[in-house]
Amino acid sequence: MTMAAFDYDRLDYNREEQPRYAARHAFIATEDDAANWQRLLPNCLEGYHYHLAFDLGHVTAFKTGYISVLKEGEVVCIAPIFITDYALDTTVQGSVKTFTRIISKWLPKLMTLRLLCVGSPVTDSAQIAYDKNLPIDAEIIKQLSAKLDEVAEAEGASVIAFKDILDSDATQLRPLLEAHGYSCVDNMPVARNTIHFKDLDAYFASISASTRKDLRRKLKKFDQIRIEEHNGLPPHLDQIYQLYLNCYEKSELKFEKLTLAFFESLATVMPNQCRFVLYYFDEKLIGFNCLLVGHGVMLDKYIGMDYHHSTQVNLYSLAWIHKIKMCIRDGFHLMQSGQAAYDSKLSFGATLEQTHVLFKHRNRFINPILKLAARALAYGNFDPALKSSK
Repeated sequence: MTMAAFDYDRLDYNREEQPRYAARHAFIATEDDAANWQRLLPNCLEGYHYHLAFDLGHVTAFKTGYISVLKEGEVVCIAPIFITDYALDTTVQGSVKTFTRIISKWLPKLMTLRLLCVGSPVTDSAQIAYDKNLPIDAEIIKQLSAKLDEVAEAEGASVIAFKDILDSDATQLRPLLEAHGYSCVDNMPVARNTIHFKDLDAYFASISASTRKDLRRKLKKFDQIRIEEHNGLPPHLDQIYQLYLNCYEKSELKFEKLTLAFFESLATVMPNQCRFVLYYFDEKLIGFNCLLVGHGVMLDKYIGMDYHHSTQVNLYSLAWIHKIKMCIRDGFHLMQSGQAAYDSKLSFGATLEQTHVLFKHRNRFINPILKLAARALAYGNFDPALKSSK
């Protein structure tokens, strides 16, 4: 018996082997993830160790995790994620908030959604680790999107979102995510001051005459306070946490309520990059700033005050001036003061970079309604300082 020759050209595969991609999900990051994060997103203050501090802080109402995308076995993208029950009116302010709270009371399922989010509750912007010097591969987003769908199904999340994507990152990410059904809405901008001043007088010259006059008047109170700076774990952490709670309770914008354990973990896992600035009045601790510092950058992360005493010495303004002085002294070329309080930050010379939320409802029939709600309840609709700055 003779066998017919096999026609190898009929085999259905590409002779040129295609890159192999895979995605994996874990609730705990490993030291290998830390090395990959540093490789893909070098010198990022809100990187692996900052996320680790949040995990160790056991902040209630949030379940955190990570999705890694691999290409031929090498990690090419790490996306931190969290799962929470999200109130749609979180960023709403003023009289509208009173109305939405009434709706939430009577129809809680209408105003609260189970959310799977790429990003972190405590970063100024979504720190997705990938090589920013290269165009992001559409296949990476495809794998990431598919794994997000899978995790959302397992966790009962009806909405998937990418939180606080900076304008500079949205250029690449937005069209790729929109191809997978995501919509986009503006969120809270990030405030930054470029520091190129040789001294405080040069900084004052860069701001308006009225603000300069006001700050110089408030500077007269400087000799009434004593300032301490502590790298790593500070003294009086219990008092510091109470000062944080004072600001948290007063704020209209409430998302995450940090724990004492978070601040302790942050100072412990980032001792050389976490700096606490403590402000004393009559030897009483009346305020603090928690900063992340390194690589020429200062991130102003958290503030707390004793409002009774802090108003006597205009502590918010004095603390801002001290941070400018620290930047000049320590060679920080950028001070990032994050989100919210835009009226003060703009008057103090900050510029804003817009962030975006890219989102989709997993039910395609509800998705159009969510788009309308997201645009109606966007933060920028309720902040007068942002409206006037446009």
